[in-house]
Amino acid sequence: MADRHEEKERLWNEVMGKNRSSGTQDASSDIELTLDAGQKKKNETLLSASSALSQLNEILQKQKKELENLANEFKRPSELDPSLMQTPSMPKVSDVDLMNMDLDEFEASMKKDYGVEAKPEEKKDFDSAQVFDEVSLDINFKVIGQSDAVKQLIIAFRRPYVMGVQDGKPRNVILVTGPRGSGRHEAITQMARSLYEKGAFLSSEVNTIDLSRYTSGAQEQIFLQDLYEAIQSKGSVICFENFETGFPSFLRMVDSLSTKGNVTLSKRYVEQKGILVENQTGLVKDSVESLSCEGKYLVFITSGSVSKVQDSFGANFMYHVLDTVTFKALDEESVRSIIASQSQSLTTKCKENLRISFTLGEEEKAWVASHFDKTQGTESISAIFYDFYVSLSHMVLNEGLGHNEVVASKIDNDMPVAIVNGKVFTLSRSKNSQEEIDAVNKEIDEIVGLEQVKGYIRSLQSHVAIQQKRREQGMKTASLSMHMIFTGNPGTGKTTIARLISRYMKAIGALTQGQLVEVTRADLVAQYVGQTAPLTMSVIKSAIGGVLFIDEAYSLYRGKDDAFGLECIDTIVKAMEDNRENLIVILAGYSKEMSVFLESNSGLKSRFPNLIHFPDYTGEELRKIAAIQARSKGYEIAEDAFADLEAYFTKVQSINAMEAGNGRLARNVVEDAILHQASRIMKDANAKMTLLLLEDFDLTIKVKPREKKEATTLEELLKQYSNN
Repeated sequence: MADRHEEKERLWNEVMGKNRSSGTQDASSDIELTLDAGQKKKNETLLSASSALSQLNEILQKQKKELENLANEFKRPSELDPSLMQTPSMPKVSDVDLMNMDLDEFEASMKKDYGVEAKPEEKKDFDSAQVFDEVSLDINFKVIGQSDAVKQLIIAFRRPYVMGVQDGKPRNVILVTGPRGSGRHEAITQMARSLYEKGAFLSSEVNTIDLSRYTSGAQEQIFLQDLYEAIQSKGSVICFENFETGFPSFLRMVDSLSTKGNVTLSKRYVEQKGILVENQTGLVKDSVESLSCEGKYLVFITSGSVSKVQDSFGANFMYHVLDTVTFKALDEESVRSIIASQSQSLTTKCKENLRISFTLGEEEKAWVASHFDKTQGTESISAIFYDFYVSLSHMVLNEGLGHNEVVASKIDNDMPVAIVNGKVFTLSRSKNSQEEIDAVNKEIDEIVGLEQVKGYIRSLQSHVAIQQKRREQGMKTASLSMHMIFTGNPGTGKTTIARLISRYMKAIGALTQGQLVEVTRADLVAQYVGQTAPLTMSVIKSAIGGVLFIDEAYSLYRGKDDAFGLECIDTIVKAMEDNRENLIVILAGYSKEMSVFLESNSGLKSRFPNLIHFPDYTGEELRKIAAIQARSKGYEIAEDAFADLEAYFTKVQSINAMEAGNGRLARNVVEDAILHQASRIMKDANAKMTLLLLEDFDLTIKVKPREKKEATTLEELLKQYSNN
């Protein structure tokens, strides 16, 4: 470390003509830099320490290059003659130590010691008109059918090179609008990549901040860490998405960055290993009290209108937006061009990776054009071709192909297929899986009772199918709120139906994943201030694409003083709105308690339009459930036991169906009978091992009558709904 310190002092003295302890130097002093032993550079008057440090960097880079050349010339330094190491043309040992030092670490040390910072300069000595003309060609090649939008984007990014940039302000604040899949992200990414390749940017990196991820004030430090990382990166572009659903205090910070160029932080932070951490120890030397986006392009991406953007940020923000770039939905010609490009790419990948010869025919291309989701644009087309490629890879692996076989394609029953060696393989991995739909329908048919519930589930398929067809044709769709409230006693099949709904919605394409996430209050509500919203959001994120089933949902609300519960409910309501097309929330519980719960938040009733009541099972239904339970375990119930079983179940249900357990009662009775049967057949070697006789069942009524309490009936709960 001592050698590195001495070398740093030597280099600083060479550039600045002073040492650390010499104090400030008159800015008018001439400083001479020597880059080579036999050649002197022209004298320059360095007016600031920052300018001098730029020269220092030049020396460091030159020494580094000499070391690299030395390493290439001598592969085994241990065999070198020590006398060779003393030649003037070779760097000293202290230089080697310095080069081993991380350049970022060295620059940080210089900043700390001398109060100056080395900032690499972007290339400025170029013809911006010519460069951006070349960039325009690059983007138009990647983003098809958006020439007007690309022209607007070129103007937006070139503007600072023409107008100049105010000190402390962002280079430009740009609003990019247009539908999903129109190429907005690809155009911005290609812009950064092209400008980096042409030396105008230091990096091709584009930092994106999704403001919908930060849902409460408790996530302030996480938000600031992500924002700080984006600002400190070498990338020149920061994109902000989903600000329409952003948390208000974070939107105000982003607004301040856009209009003022900086934001003052409400707390004092310090940087630790590149991460912004709240300072808990009082005053520190290098605290971070504000953030600045000087020199950055701030790009705001939205699918909404300009008026909605103003609703999020206000008129002052729009005043500072100098460029609005509008992407349009793809027209037919653009769609054909994109499909042709994707088809050529698929052929190339099949040849190079799968080792087969495959070309998509015109009929198959037309199928893609008529079946891709118009609301998703290019993303949907890319997804279809990805499915083709995955299906072809399955075919190659399963059939042992990959020897340059010729694979044909055609449309069979409105589905694209591949044909090789006389075998036909489906190319589309449709989200609407008829096999899964049939399997779920079969399970629904086998469920005892619940006819109203079954009918509702099946009615959803027709609606979803029609909306999908409308979407494929680019027509407006009528969104259907599928959030539900299940009321009923324990054991009436609520969880079973929720699981089938999740599978069914995935099969018909209404959900992308189809998982069921079953939770209670303990999984959603934390014990300390500020932890509930992040905990609730983490659970919700795990359920996106499927069903979030909250059992005993009324336990989330324990009165007006339950701040944690109310925070959880507010978070759920907001998440439902933000993910209404890919998340179903089901609240389950007793009728009376659910009616009180619905009053805890004004937005709950309107967001749960589907109230489904699960009635208690009758004695006959429980007898059928018992028979199904027995078969699932490899047993059957003797027919002469049916009458007594049904009478027993009817009696128990009439006394106290809530505590008896409904379907769980039938399961418990069967499991108890299996234990009794085991004892019986041990005494009778000729007894049939799979048969449950009447004598195996304990039909003693053990349930106690339910206490009389005031309860909200289903009719009263339905009346509440009709009044709202």
